[in-house]
Amino acid sequence: MVRRSLRLRFACEEAWERFSGDERRRHCERCAHDVFDLSTMTRSEATALFRERSPGLCVRYSHDGEGRILFRSERYPGRFVWQRFVVPTADEG
Repeated sequence: MVRRSLRLRFACEEAWERFSGDERRRHCERCAHDVFDLSTMTRSEATALFRERSPGLCVRYSHDGEGRILFRSERYPGRFVWQRFVVPTADEG
């Protein structure tokens, strides 16, 4: 089984604050895509999102000082934890 780590192709220049929506998902009028904030999700929720919506998913996330993605903790509500994130492939289910 081949697994791919999250790699971004480009960085969007649009400001998250200007998008309409909520904390988790907002809509960019310029490109007409929904943008999802992975750091408002647990790693399990982010994995499910990629299974539902890949390819072409627009995301943003917060990271720690080493560039690792921060997710909401599944065990400790209100805390954020870094976790390795591997983008699920279409045949994983």
